[in-house]
Amino acid sequence: MVSNYRKNITLFNVLNQEIVFTEYFCNLLRIDEFRELFIDFIGEKVLELSDKIKYVNFNTEVSLEKDKYGRADLFLEINGEKFIFEIKNKCTTKLTENQPIGYLKYLKDKNTHLFFLIPKAYNHTDEIIKEWEKYNEYDKTEISNQIFYWQDFISKVKEKNIENVEIKMFYDFCEFWFNMQPIDLEDMEKELLKGMIVNDFTNKSIPKLMKKLMMIVEQIGFNCGLKKSKEISIEGFYYEKKIGDYILYFGIDYDYWASSGTPLSIIIQNKDGNDFELDIEQLKKLDSIETSSSNIYFGYCLDMENILLEDNYQNIIESRLNNIKRYLKQKESDSKRELNLN
Repeated sequence: MVSNYRKNITLFNVLNQEIVFTEYFCNLLRIDEFRELFIDFIGEKVLELSDKIKYVNFNTEVSLEKDKYGRADLFLEINGEKFIFEIKNKCTTKLTENQPIGYLKYLKDKNTHLFFLIPKAYNHTDEIIKEWEKYNEYDKTEISNQIFYWQDFISKVKEKNIENVEIKMFYDFCEFWFNMQPIDLEDMEKELLKGMIVNDFTNKSIPKLMKKLMMIVEQIGFNCGLKKSKEISIEGFYYEKKIGDYILYFGIDYDYWASSGTPLSIIIQNKDGNDFELDIEQLKKLDSIETSSSNIYFGYCLDMENILLEDNYQNIIESRLNNIKRYLKQKESDSKRELNLN
């Protein structure tokens, strides 16, 4: 199709490589409004950054003591403080020896801070955190405050709506590259999902709606680090991830849809089919939503009224999935620790 030619994105196949992506991003920091937006974005989670930061304070590929501790992708220095930004724009890019080991050694004796700018589904996030935790002066809360996600920043760029063609080109590429292209539901589709009878309903509405729902599952599942289920089943369409003794599913479960009236669900299943041993009450505390459980699975019914009809439904669902992932990973970690003690 002509309309889909090279995705109609000016920077298509231009910013794919990390080094080019970083250079373009740094160049955009010369634009005051964009730079201020980025500084505010970082400042939301960490110490208050100086409002006197200028474009000249930034640089790229900065050697840390003649490469002894690595090279900073993006480097900020102001008032004697140094800020290292390690940038990853692909989920699969591996870490080097200095990421973050060399950087952390550099931090110990310098007035320096380390940040990671990564995709939400970056494959090596756990590795970053594990290495960081080896340094006793850092706790888990502080580590999480040093990790930033491109999707969150790009959402800020969209909200700001800066009228600049270079920023617009960058946003268009990132929206495509980080799988953020919006999947909007039409009013009639929303009414169908709410179980209402629609006057202009036709059988053509069903495949169109189903296609959008599957696109939503693919987008959110990918961004949360889940993989498409290899099994094709008449029971539904899922993305999944094995975590310890459990499998986390997100997708369309037709039986669940029929019983709950809502098409999207998050389901946790014991991978061995044994009795379900998770703390149901603890899981309920993660989100104030209706639940149902059996001896081998636990399901979240995603309330249409409060989620899919919201403008930011992707972020809401991603947040819930990530909360559950963290819970399951912590449970897996606790189980391993208990086995080692025994």
